[in-house]
Amino acid sequence: MDVRLSLHVRNLKAKAPLLEALGLGAEAYLDPELLEDDELFGKMPALSFPLSVHLPFWNLDLLSPDPEVAGLTLRRLLLGLERAVELGADRAVLHSGIPAGRTPEEALERAPILAEALRPVVRRARALGVALFLENTHEPDPASLRVVLEALPELGFCFDPSHAQVFSRTPAPEPWLALAPDHLHLNDHDGTYDRHWNLGRGVGRPEAWLGGCLEATLVLEVRGDPTPSLRWLEGFFDRALTEAP
Repeated sequence: MDVRLSLHVRNLKAKAPLLEALGLGAEAYLDPELLEDDELFGKMPALSFPLSVHLPFWNLDLLSPDPEVAGLTLRRLLLGLERAVELGADRAVLHSGIPAGRTPEEALERAPILAEALRPVVRRARALGVALFLENTHEPDPASLRVVLEALPELGFCFDPSHAQVFSRTPAPEPWLALAPDHLHLNDHDGTYDRHWNLGRGVGRPEAWLGGCLEATLVLEVRGDPTPSLRWLEGFFDRALTEAP
């Protein structure tokens, strides 16, 4: 199993021994505040575990009506891919930038325009050898993401079930799983807010569908001590192996 722990890029070096001891990979969030810190990235040691990155997303939107925001977004994503290579990452996750509260019709209208805007990012990721994954965030349903993914076959899908259950109008996992995610963000929630709780604490119930995704990369996006989530996953894996035909 490819299980990774989400953490801030500034903590990657300090957490490396623990991750190695636990047999985990990592997904480093590339904080925009540190993205241009050449010293930070230049002093990062070679890592012996699988690594992905989460590209910057706060206040960024490739389709922003403000051309300065749209241009900044593109520059941030491209620089993030360069930093991913410097860190030795094999994967990178990005958000679509869709604002909350869009209707299904608005999301569908936005989708082909987003696909075109993403082409230089996808092209750069391919040239750098970094697999790129688009994560569901505030999309009301999977239909608009399907349009983007079909237009850009090199782009993979990152499924965040908590986002689907808390932010979208399509809380059931099956329509999202039909997009064949190869990268998952896992945590739990209270049904109203995206709490980033440990697995098993809230109402997410990933055990109902996770068994079909064990070949995907599983990233624990939890706040605080991840031990309860690791124990939850260990128990889930044990049950899955026991129940396998």
